[in-house]
Amino acid sequence: MNNNHTILNFSKTDKVILWLGFPIIGLVLGWFLPSISKWASTLPWVPFFQGPLNLIASFNGAWVGFITMALGLIVGIALTLLSFHESLEMIIDDEKVILKLRDDETLLNKEDISLVLLDGKQLVLLGNDKKEIFRYKQELNRNAISAAFIKHNYFWNDIDPFKEDFKKWVVDCPDLSPAANALLKARKIAIEKGEDEEVFQLAKELWKLRISVKEKDKSQFYR
Repeated sequence: MNNNHTILNFSKTDKVILWLGFPIIGLVLGWFLPSISKWASTLPWVPFFQGPLNLIASFNGAWVGFITMALGLIVGIALTLLSFHESLEMIIDDEKVILKLRDDETLLNKEDISLVLLDGKQLVLLGNDKKEIFRYKQELNRNAISAAFIKHNYFWNDIDPFKEDFKKWVVDCPDLSPAANALLKARKIAIEKGEDEEVFQLAKELWKLRISVKEKDKSQFYR
């Protein structure tokens, strides 16, 4: 990769906040967890957690707080690592875009990208046939993202010109091929189970069929 590239991911400030924020919150909640458990175990509207809460509340001694603090710290560090793992990293230069997500890396040549935009929090890249070739949520500042793509001379739009073309998908939709319907059925199940990685991989298969797809409130929309 040439030196004239832009990397979009968590800023240094964001990284400091994540590395300090979640572990500190975990420590604080861990310290107060025994007291919280004793109080919550008396509430009638938390029946599903009565067993674990009563168990924690039954322990006595200062050592309990230190153990729960350690557990809270571990959970905080795990949440920080998960945040990095689930975040989209964009590497942009004058010739290509590299999109890194979890263990997945997508390389798109500039000549194959006709338009870049944000649909809400989702980064969207369109191919030369105006169909989507990438879509995924990200948490960075809109202005920072648009500035980076414009800097490297990509066509940027602030709105999706094809927003009104999306239709709500229904099972065995007659407008789509059996293969596309099968992928959307599998994707619906993955959405309902909260399996984000599987949802993304199935979207990639739909893009290969030149079908754009997005979801809202667990319903899928296609064009």
